[in-house]
Amino acid sequence: MPESPIAHSLRLSALLPVLAAHVDELCHWQILDPSSPDVGALVNPSYGCADNKSSSSFVTQAAFLLLATRADDADAAGLLARMDAAAAYLLTAQRPSGNIDLPNVNIDSGPDTGFTVQQLCTIFELARREGRTGASWQPVLEKLERFIRRAVEGMKIGGFHTPNHRWVICSALTQAKTLFPDLEVAAVVESYLAEGYDIDSEGAFIERSVGVYDAVNDRSLLFIHENWDSPAALEAVRRNLDFCLHLLHADGTAETGLSRRQDYGTRSVATGLVHCYLLHNHFAPNPLFVSAAHWLWDANAAGENLLWTVYALLKCGDPTPKAAALPTRYSRHFPHNGIWRIRQERLSASIFQDATRLLSLVHGQAELSSLKISQTYFGGACGHFYGEELTVENGRGVLTSRGTRRPRRPGYELPLGRPVSPEEWNATFAQRGLYELPAARSTLTISEAEGGLDFHYRNTQSLDKVAVQIAFDFPPGGVWESDDTRTVPLAGQPIFLKRGYGQMRYGSDVIRIGPGASAHFMWPMRDAEPAPGHVRVLLTFWTPVDFHFQIRAFRGIVKETTL
Repeated sequence: MPESPIAHSLRLSALLPVLAAHVDELCHWQILDPSSPDVGALVNPSYGCADNKSSSSFVTQAAFLLLATRADDADAAGLLARMDAAAAYLLTAQRPSGNIDLPNVNIDSGPDTGFTVQQLCTIFELARREGRTGASWQPVLEKLERFIRRAVEGMKIGGFHTPNHRWVICSALTQAKTLFPDLEVAAVVESYLAEGYDIDSEGAFIERSVGVYDAVNDRSLLFIHENWDSPAALEAVRRNLDFCLHLLHADGTAETGLSRRQDYGTRSVATGLVHCYLLHNHFAPNPLFVSAAHWLWDANAAGENLLWTVYALLKCGDPTPKAAALPTRYSRHFPHNGIWRIRQERLSASIFQDATRLLSLVHGQAELSSLKISQTYFGGACGHFYGEELTVENGRGVLTSRGTRRPRRPGYELPLGRPVSPEEWNATFAQRGLYELPAARSTLTISEAEGGLDFHYRNTQSLDKVAVQIAFDFPPGGVWESDDTRTVPLAGQPIFLKRGYGQMRYGSDVIRIGPGASAHFMWPMRDAEPAPGHVRVLLTFWTPVDFHFQIRAFRGIVKETTL
């Protein structure tokens, strides 16, 4: 669908034109042919078919628009009729269990039913508060109530797939119970709550998905707190929202290198958190969270996550102006989650434990997606620098790679001196002797410096004359500059920085690396992880290696003599 008009101000009056345009666009995707079995449904353009979630989202956004504009019955009649048709479709699409389908993946899905019930319950919450339950609204509300009541029975028995689904289902049940007190949900709700909220000591949920599922968890736990009197849920949300603040870049985009879900490695503004910051502030005032909501919404150029943002404004009112300074300069090590986060205003760096992607760094428009180190030594499990250990103290961190992640390597199998059939091949390894070689143990020391980081890479144990590369992966679209080269490299293109310093420029923002090193020119080095979607800048060596290098970031034109 076309993008809606953009509104940067976090006020309901500023969002209403955006919401109105979006609802108008959705109307054109509604099936109105009375002979269609899916009459009333909204077509999801991505699926090309009628869709439960698109239909429920339309009903919810249309309801919010009418509530926010306080439209009278005559002005609301046309939209209410469309809402009524969509609500009727929801009833016909509901399975006998009470659950709905997510057509592209989940059939008879309790969790997807939970997401829908979360939305529809807010219509009742706000409509009752505004006194909009009279004759004109009654046909829609009656159908939605029937849907919710049937959905509750489906969610009670439907189960879940992923950790966040538990809290979506649980919160939807508590919302429905508040609206319709005769519903029997306590046993199921308490069964879910008995598992305990899956938030660790540093504020991360199991899925560690700041780009998508942290917002799902936080919203759901806030509903549980409100409707089931759970202070522990509110505290869990507070801790996660604070953790998320330290995973955001200067432009509001999220560091997703920790994620265990589909947002891993992506970079987008974490607008899903806006309503969570506002709702938490509603229950427990926190000026820092209000400032975070303003900041993220101001960075939200595409006007995304409109539905839940409008809900928060309808529920809580317009937030006060930014009242607290957000953290923009810090060094925070989260040892449980294996990440060290460094912010220096525009510069934002992440150092990762338990990964081959050792570092990512952002400075305004400029981005270094990853730093990786590899040796051609018995495959990736032995040759990749994999930071099993990360220690941080006084602005200095040390990543240690032991090179022992693959059993019986590095080494060579010895013969048994007897027949070996193909069927017993795998079983013979435990019986074989081994010609053992030293593991490729290395350290990478990282020190904070103004405007960047200093590095010291050293082999502490390995054979000599093994090929090594340090790889810097940049997104395409930058201009590569060195002492004697200026070019616009394409994705998949390797560049060898033989000596001196080189820099990748994105507009006025620059990331500068060096000094170069060129012991060999293996284009792709065997066993090194490829990066086909990136421009890879390489420094190359033979072991043993004891090498100092640096990354600096700046904005504008900086003469070499000033670096």
